[in-house]
Amino acid sequence: RAPAFRSLAAAADDGAGARVGLSDELEARANARWDELAAKHREIPADDAVRRKRLVYRSKQRGWLEVDLLLGTWASEHVAGLTKAECDAYEDILNCETIDIFNFITGKDPLPPRLDNDIMKRLQDYCAASPLGVRPVDYAAAKEKDNLT
Repeated sequence: RAPAFRSLAAAADDGAGARVGLSDELEARANARWDELAAKHREIPADDAVRRKRLVYRSKQRGWLEVDLLLGTWASEHVAGLTKAECDAYEDILNCETIDIFNFITGKDPLPPRLDNDIMKRLQDYCAASPLGVRPVDYAAAKEKDNLT
């Protein structure tokens, strides 16, 4: 007896074309493998290196040029050396709205107690000492240097 095949051609196959298909067994194996690969593809790696890359990316892609440059350049220089607790504190800062982050690091708004930590102080010191924002050419140079284009 010939194995049953499922045709990949249209249901109204007139028999004139070549029949292409999978046996029930091969289709079941293919579907099981597809489910396995799809599940692995959807997993988000949680290792430390990936987390740090995400923190840097989130710092550079805020959507507001001034904050992209300030956070992006700071993160590029410092995130690799942060402890896990410092990464947690920095991520808490990144979870804020961009305008709030800008106002906090520039000192325009008072810090909420949950963000009043060493990382925020380091960001504020960096912002105060940073040449960014002085001239438009500084923005262009920083964007080029940190690949923010």
